Amino acid sequence: MLENLSLINLTAVLFIGASAGFINVLAGGGSFLTLPLLIFLGLPPNIANGTNRLAILMQNTFAVGSFINKKVYPGIFALKAALFAVPGGILGAWLATIVSNSQFRISLAVMMILMSLFTLLSSNKQKQDPLDPAFYEGSWVGPGIGYFFVGIYGGYIQAGVGFLVLTVLMWQNINLVHGNAVKLTIIFFFTAIALVIFAVNGQVNWGMGLMLGIGNMGGAWLGTHVAIKKGHNFIKHVVTIAVIAFAIKLLLDN
Repeated sequence: MLENLSLINLTAVLFIGASAGFINVLAGGGSFLTLPLLIFLGLPPNIANGTNRLAILMQNTFAVGSFINKKVYPGIFALKAALFAVPGGILGAWLATIVSNSQFRISLAVMMILMSLFTLLSSNKQKQDPLDPAFYEGSWVGPGIGYFFVGIYGGYIQAGVGFLVLTVLMWQNINLVHGNAVKLTIIFFFTAIALVIFAVNGQVNWGMGLMLGIGNMGGAWLGTHVAIKKGHNFIKHVVTIAVIAFAIKLLLDN
């Protein structure tokens, strides 16, 4: 597949991958850029969906390592959240290999609009400063169910799953600098499993995925530094803008 791409197309893969990696670390929704690109370049939608997982896995491996190096990685909290999400991710990835995803577009747009309202209103209702995950003492029952369903969606289609993870994290009142490290960890685990499922079903283009992943890693490097430097409120505003923008895009596409 790569040998059939022009220099312009290869450049586009790297550039869009970098843009997606940056957006994914700060907020989410980068796959709304990469999936259309992969399909435009000739991959069938199901193979584009699987190929994108390789790039996401490379991106998150790099980004999680950066958060660890910067000493803002809440390991225990992140792993606990991932334990709830992974079973859902397995179920979602299995469904993605046998079901079309076109019917999810409008419902996803509606969910994203609702999430944007949540992020806008939460700052007015928040009585306390957001928590460092190390000091979280709330119940895990409700959030655990939330992470499970996030896993189903993420395993199925990936695009926009970061918004859903951040919604659950804001429900727990977690600081979004730490929360982004948690988000990336959760997505890393169920993406790794989803990639195996897609690969077994022959739905991964490895060459294209590696090129896209290199771009994603570059964007993730920049996004990690911006997230740590700018802090919780900046990330919250970026999430809100990104959610609204991608929701409008989805509605216009329909």
